[in-house]
Amino acid sequence: MSNPECLYIPQESLDNYLDGLVAQFFKILPLKESGETSLNEYMKSLKAELMGCGYLYSNLNYDSMFTSLLGILTFLIENECTVREVKREVFKAISICKKLKAKYGCKECD
Repeated sequence: MSNPECLYIPQESLDNYLDGLVAQFFKILPLKESGETSLNEYMKSLKAELMGCGYLYSNLNYDSMFTSLLGILTFLIENECTVREVKREVFKAISICKKLKAKYGCKECD
């Protein structure tokens, strides 16, 4: 298998991904509020996706903000949290996603 760091991925792709990541994190909140039993599986899948994204975009993999996103998901997966705690962590993750977009997003796309 080839080295993922050698892949060419357009900058616009990362920009779009970070926008979509906001929506994916936000989706956690209504799932929690409704008592959806698949919430943990959804978050595990999102965590796996983030880990894969870190390999595709090597800069992200070494950014402490990106590590924070993985930490937030891990915390939510491993702990039984109240809706209030989930809301706090979801909005923190959304804020981090926006900061990552400002840092790594496509400046020409705005």
